[in-house]
Amino acid sequence: MAEVWLSPGSWTHEQWLIVSILAFIIIAVIVIAYRLAKIIGSVGKKREMPVLRPGKRPRR
Repeated sequence: MAEVWLSPGSWTHEQWLIVSILAFIIIAVIVIAYRLAKIIGSVGKKREMPVLRPGKRPRR
């Protein structure tokens, strides 16, 4: 069984399809995990409040 998976030259269309779908799923899970980590990391940071004093507003 390992011989078949280690020689991609002899793969059928179905095997290529399975490998492609599995690669897509793995990449999607990595991207989702990365974005979730960024979101969770940004939740704990304190946001900077905008300066809304009357002297800082642009005049019309």
